[in-house]
Amino acid sequence: MKLDSKYFDKIRVKPGEERLTRGKHPNCEWPGCARPGRHKAPKGRNQEGQFHAFCLEHVQQYNKTYNYFDGMKDDAIRDFQKEAATGHRPTWKLGQNSSTMNAKGRRARPGEFRDPFNLLGEDGQPTAGGNAARPIRNAELKALHTLGLDETATKEKVRSQYKTLVKRLHPDANNGSRANEDTLKAVIQAYDYLRSTGFC
Repeated sequence: MKLDSKYFDKIRVKPGEERLTRGKHPNCEWPGCARPGRHKAPKGRNQEGQFHAFCLEHVQQYNKTYNYFDGMKDDAIRDFQKEAATGHRPTWKLGQNSSTMNAKGRRARPGEFRDPFNLLGEDGQPTAGGNAARPIRNAELKALHTLGLDETATKEKVRSQYKTLVKRLHPDANNGSRANEDTLKAVIQAYDYLRSTGFC
C-alpha cells in the first residue's frame, strides 16, 4: 500500500497539510523550489500591492534581506519619512493655503482679511444690522425678564437693575422681613446666569 495515495487520505484522520493545499496555492517562486507558495512577500518599492509567493523557509530568507529603501539616497529616504507623517498628502505652512486668498483671487496681504459670509465691514468691525451680534437665548431672555428687563437691555442697565433690586428686596432693607427671600434668590440666580454666559 502506498502512503501517498489519494485513497489513503480518505481514511486518514487528518490529511497532510501539504496535500490539502497542493492545488490551492501557486508554487514557491524561489528558484528550484517546488513547494506551495502559501506566504506572501512584498515585491518592493513602486510595486505596492504586488506580492511574491514563497514557502515558509524561503519567505523567512527573503524577509531577512528585504529593504524597502534599497537604492534610495539618504535625502530621498528622509523626504519619504517626512511625507509619511502626513500620509503623503500635501500640506501648507500657516497662511499659505487657498483660504488666504481674498475675494479678488489674489493672495491677501498682511493686514487684509477674508470675509466670505460678509459679517465684517472694511475695517474688520461688525457691520450694523449684520449677523455678527449673537442672538439672545431663551434662558437669557427668561433671566432678563426675572430682572424686569427686556432683550434690548445693555450690560450697564442689567448691572444697575440688579443692584437696585438687591437693595430693595434684601431683608435688611425690609426690617428683617423674609417675605421677599424667594424673589431675591431668583434675581441673584438670574444675574449669575447672565454673567456666566458673558451677557453682562
